[in-house]
Amino acid sequence: MTQLLKWGGIPDKAGVLLVIALALLGTAVWAYSQPAFDRANLFSYFAGVIAVATSAAGVFGFTRAGSDAITSTRTPPAGAGQSATVKAGG
Repeated sequence: MTQLLKWGGIPDKAGVLLVIALALLGTAVWAYSQPAFDRANLFSYFAGVIAVATSAAGVFGFTRAGSDAITSTRTPPAGAGQSATVKAGG
């Protein structure tokens, strides 16, 4: 589903929410299809969400999208570049 939506033109900014939402939805459908839900299996459902989300994140291209955000040029925040050992004003 993530591949189809990415191919359909979903922007990278929406990818994080899309992947998490689809992982939750897919895992919820899978959990609903199980014969019995009990607390003993709760961690399996949590692990399922994580597994689906990480797989979908790879498909969506989080690494590529993340590297673009890291290498973009932005004005550094105030105080950036000061030495950690030299206190400001001193």
